[in-house]
Amino acid sequence: MTDQSQNANDAEEHEEEEFELEGLMTREQGENVLRRLATGVASGSVELGRDEGPVTVPEQFEVEVEYEEEEDEAELEVELEWSMADGEAVSPEEDESDGTEEPETSEQGADDQE
Repeated sequence: MTDQSQNANDAEEHEEEEFELEGLMTREQGENVLRRLATGVASGSVELGRDEGPVTVPEQFEVEVEYEEEEDEAELEVELEWSMADGEAVSPEEDESDGTEEPETSEQGADDQE
């Protein structure tokens, strides 16, 4: 096997997997999506869709909640992130002091957003 074909095989093995759910929905539909995700996180396994397998959620992971407001649009984003090793979800290293990390928060007033 040549170096070029080996590199192509390596790239295929490390290809990103992605699932996206996006579209207009009612508050009730949005609530149902968020509740399904929350239930899955609590149980350690989130079902994404019919064709997707379950996603294993580790015991600990990073959480980012971001809110942005502009003149004509507002956005509320929730992101969960963790490392993967050998195709398995991995919890980040715990804080050595007490086993937990304190979440960071950042608030900006309306005056700061100009």
